[in-house]
Amino acid sequence: MQDFNAIITRDGSVLHLPWGTHNEIVEHFAVPGNTSLARQNYWEYDILPPFVDGGGLQARGIEEPPDVVLSAAANLTDSLCAWHSGRNLRAIPTEWGDVVEHVYQVRGRRAPGYLNGRGGVYFSGIVKRLSDVHITRLIGSARIVRLDGTSVVDTMSGQARIDELCQHAVITDMRERAGIGKMSGRSCVETLCQSTVVAEMHDDARVIVMFGASRVLRLYGRASCGRACDGTVFTADSKVCKNALLASAERYKSVKIVREGESVFA
Repeated sequence: MQDFNAIITRDGSVLHLPWGTHNEIVEHFAVPGNTSLARQNYWEYDILPPFVDGGGLQARGIEEPPDVVLSAAANLTDSLCAWHSGRNLRAIPTEWGDVVEHVYQVRGRRAPGYLNGRGGVYFSGIVKRLSDVHITRLIGSARIVRLDGTSVVDTMSGQARIDELCQHAVITDMRERAGIGKMSGRSCVETLCQSTVVAEMHDDARVIVMFGASRVLRLYGRASCGRACDGTVFTADSKVCKNALLASAERYKSVKIVREGESVFA
């Protein structure tokens, strides 16, 4: 995310919705329309960060905003510039996760590790164990040694890694060069795409759909993984109930039994 939307109302309140669009912010906070005779902007006042193209109140056609709006915009601009430069990063509000992601993309590997977790974004350093958490994005060079319980990761990309995904933990979407060491229990990856890798799958672990150059290097027990291109679902369980497995995902068309430890490629 290279920019984000924020709305400053006439009383100086700054409204922001993580990863939300301008209209989504308006709807979520029930922002009233600008009913002034000089309707410079329909929805109060909105801004973009000063370090992206098209930012700034004047660029939005707001020539004479109220003083309280100017003050709020100035304070936010100061904070954004500080975060962009790597200063005062602990002050980033938890719900401003997209700003964290922007700072990460700008600063790359120089982004400090203590930003981990802001707004549900993990992007650098190592976390030993997380249980029953919801992570919006696991990106960059982030690494979690063990993710368990009912944890959910919405998106995992870059070179992010989870050493062990277990119990009922779920990854919704894996892309780029993200990787998982071992899946066990009833853990699940809904979509494995591009050059992603799962090293081992055990127990009742599942990869529902595999695209691109994704791969599972070793498949054991009752674990299963489905290939999107031909609808084949693979498992090493020779006693599997094929009808039940085929019924578990709409994309599945056939079942193939492989030897334990065999690889599966998308």
